[in-house]
Amino acid sequence: MATDFLRLFSYVLANVSDLTHPTAASDYNPLQAYRLTCYSCMSQYLEEQYSYIAYLYSKPVVFTDRCDEKLFDHRYLGLHNCTDMCITLRIEDRVGGRKRYGYLRGCMSDVLNYNDSAIRPFSYHDKCYHIRLRDLFVRGSNYGFEESDHAHMCSCHNDRCNSAAALRSMRTYLFFGLIGLTALLSRHRLLFSH
Repeated sequence: MATDFLRLFSYVLANVSDLTHPTAASDYNPLQAYRLTCYSCMSQYLEEQYSYIAYLYSKPVVFTDRCDEKLFDHRYLGLHNCTDMCITLRIEDRVGGRKRYGYLRGCMSDVLNYNDSAIRPFSYHDKCYHIRLRDLFVRGSNYGFEESDHAHMCSCHNDRCNSAAALRSMRTYLFFGLIGLTALLSRHRLLFSH
């Protein structure tokens, strides 16, 4: 009886309650459930390769080129309920000596056996970063990744935030922040050079 009650209570917390994601590490409560809706897709060409990467990533709702950044169109994508955070993962592949980017949009939990300590610093804020694939997965060196294998990962914590527009706006803020910092540093040098 007690286990049935706990299962029901967990279900209600995860699927019915309106609890929201903690916004700061100090607010984090591992027992607090929350949910958000994230786009779920992979680049079309990865459908043919999925049997080789199924041990790394959960199958998305849809495989489509509309998942890619330049062709992104939310009307062609599936949605998935998440209990952690939304992510966009851009993986660089080499096919016939040419670079090719594969995209995965979904939940953090769609990355199977991910290394929690590698992503913990990014779990509370919307952020984009480069990560070595060896670091992304628990025992990543066992998967045959080379030292140079990287992915670009963006994490966010609002409904449908793993869209291409959200990623472009994060990059825009970063770009203007770097310009402002450069201007500030050059002004600082001018003031103290006299």
